[in-house]
Parts: sequence; structure tokens; C-alpha cells
Amino acid sequence: MNPPIGPVASWARVAALAALAGASALAGAADPAESPGFRVDASYTWDNNVNRGTAADTLKDRALGVRAAVSGAVPVSTRTRAIVQGFAGTERFQTYNGLSRNFIGVQGDFQYRAGGEFGRATYGVFYRFQAEDYESTLRDGYRHAFGITVVKPWTDRVTFSAALTENITDATSTVFDTKNTSLRGSVDWSLNNWNVVYFGADYRRGDSVSSICRNCDLTRTLGLLNTATSSVQDDAFTDTVRDAYKLKANLWIFSLGYNHAFTGRQSLDLSWRRGLSKGQNAADPATQSDINYYVTQYSLAYLARF
Repeated sequence: MNPPIGPVASWARVAALAALAGASALAGAADPAESPGFRVDASYTWDNNVNRGTAADTLKDRALGVRAAVSGAVPVSTRTRAIVQGFAGTERFQTYNGLSRNFIGVQGDFQYRAGGEFGRATYGVFYRFQAEDYESTLRDGYRHAFGITVVKPWTDRVTFSAALTENITDATSTVFDTKNTSLRGSVDWSLNNWNVVYFGADYRRGDSVSSICRNCDLTRTLGLLNTATSSVQDDAFTDTVRDAYKLKANLWIFSLGYNHAFTGRQSLDLSWRRGLSKGQNAADPATQSDINYYVTQYSLAYLARF
């Protein structure tokens, strides 16, 4: 569903807070595991390309988001445990309200750690289900994600995490029915007990959706039509008539963030993300730039655990 890289993932920010509390974070698994209980985060995100258009046709917007989650852990053996999480939230865009949504979901994780030594890695598998209600009816539907994770402390201040994830959406319109495979890695560096810097890189291969002005550039529109697997008039935008195109693409996402904890249960997180999408199977090499896009996001979030 649009936009494919989304606002900064809530679980990534929660992971930074968990690191401040002295816990390992599972990238891609929404990290309900390390500190079970009740959590809430509120975020403000600025996005310079909410329609995921090419450089000549981009729309900027800001969004406010709130997400709440409750989770619990059940020991299965001395080396394994299961975690269940329920969550709900909302995201509201200021200008293009068709992208606004409410969501609710559940997630289950199963983790294994071979021993209690500090340097031991924690391995996991997870499944996440999420129902979404957009102001855009074409995007209404469900998300599924499942995969494997690993968290490895390198030092007492540096932790590496990685995840391999399959993401599937089932929306009202087939244009927003998407699948992609994600390989992500991140490094958290605890400067001290109250400050964490983190860096992440994510490579995704699969479906991507771009919404383009229908009559603004007929040459570019023709390139999209010749390459897209499906298209539909997008109901999320009112500035002009826009068509949403589903393409096969390779997407790279890079993130850099800083988290400052006020207490062991509250923190403020500032992050930057940059997405680079290159469409596959361009009908003509000359039209390759017509199916590529770039997006930058800045996000400020307040995180709290109870």
C-alpha cells in the first residue's frame, strides 16, 4: 500500500528505547519481546514524496501518528520463549488526507538463545497481521509479514540486528496488492545510559506503487503504462487526477537516528530516512527515469513504556 516505505516504523523507535533499558532489540519483529508491558508512541513525520512520484512530480506532506501496544512473554524452556503483542494506532496526513489510516493488529514471536553469556546471539521467527482502514478506499485491507531475526551484541555498547522478512498486502484494489522481500540490518551504539545512535539499511525487492499526474507529462505516463503490471485512478489525491501504477522494483532504504532517554521509561527519538527505488523491466532504457523515485523522511517521536 502507498507509500511503500511508510513513516518511520514504530518498532524501530521502540527498539532504540529498549536498548536504553539494557535490552536487545529484534529488528523487523516489532520488538514486543524484550520488555513486555504497555507502550505508546506519538510521532510527527515530514515526507517529501508521499505519492512516490518521479523527481518531476512529487508531493510533500506531514503526518501525525499515535501507536499503542501491549505485549506479554511466556517462557517455553530455559532457552526459548514466545511473545504475543496486540497493537493499534492512527496516522493522519495534513494535506493529502486520503493517505490517513487507522490500523489494528497482532504479532507472535518465538525466540531462541543458546546460553546466557553476554555475546550470545538471539534468534527468532515472527508473524504479524495488521488490518488497515484508509480514507482511500482502494487501500483498505490487510498486511501480513513473517520472517526470521537475529540480534548479536558486539560490545557492551554496540548491538547488531538483522531480519529477513516477506511482506504481503491484500487491498481492495489489485494495484495495492503487493509483495516484497526485505533484508534489513541495523547497528545501535549506546553513547551512555541515556543516548543511542543507530544506523540501518534495508533492501527490498518486489512490488512498488507510484501515483502520477495523468495529464502532466504524457511521455512519462506512457513509460509507466508500458512497464506497470496494473494501474487504477488513485482516490487518495485531490490536487489533480492521478493514476496509481504497480511496478516491480528494487528499493534501498537508509536510516540514521538519535534517541535520548529522559528516564528509563520515556525517550525522544529523531530520525532520518532516505529511500531509493529503481523500477525493474523498463519497457525502454530511455524510460528508466520515469519509473524511479526518491523519498526523504524526517521524524520526531515521543516514546513511553508503562
